[in-house]
Amino acid sequence: MGYLTTRPISTQEDKCENTGQDRWDAADDHGWLCPWDNLNWQTGCCTKGQQFACDRCNSDSQCCKTLESCVSCCLAPQHNASTIYSKDYRSPGRSETGRWGSPFEYCRKPVMPLPPAPQLPTSVKVEVGEKGESCTATCNKTNSICALQHMIAMNHCNVLRTHFACEAGCDNSGGDVQPSYVSADAPKEQQPTDCLIAESESQFNCDASHANTQRLCPCAQTSQIVTSIA
Repeated sequence: MGYLTTRPISTQEDKCENTGQDRWDAADDHGWLCPWDNLNWQTGCCTKGQQFACDRCNSDSQCCKTLESCVSCCLAPQHNASTIYSKDYRSPGRSETGRWGSPFEYCRKPVMPLPPAPQLPTSVKVEVGEKGESCTATCNKTNSICALQHMIAMNHCNVLRTHFACEAGCDNSGGDVQPSYVSADAPKEQQPTDCLIAESESQFNCDASHANTQRLCPCAQTSQIVTSIA
């Protein structure tokens, strides 16, 4: 993480546009990503931070942890925003919408939503576990059983965001308590207020728990599970 990098001081005072909407971070039009504490309110520019923060983005899915990291990465030279913005229409193929006014405006453009998560059968209910509780224990409280085969439908950032704030974003994780939300009082190295999804289905585990996470669980009545197997 490059938050200790000091931005070079220009001989002329910069004025920057910035994203100005996230609770924790901002990205300015020079591609700098910084915490709010390092944003100069007079100029709108980051004074310290990380420039072109592509390490917060997944090159395969082309998704970033936050809008701010997306804007910062988009402005990196290798993505050619400074060339593309003046050629692309605001709405693809529609000249009446005009072209983007700047690389920053282009990089802040609305993005396509993630594809919807697989739908659950009506017999399976989504339950939010208490902190430190396994899905087995969570489902038992409603006289149901954890339906492991349906956990894949929970394993989507959009699904997690309907149940948790996910203030720190949503990330892949190699643990066995995913999908889950890390509590705000967790140690910093455990990514507090982050939502976590599993990297592969082999990680799914109904019995796993962690002291600082709340799990999202697919719960079904025992009779319905038995019927589906039979």
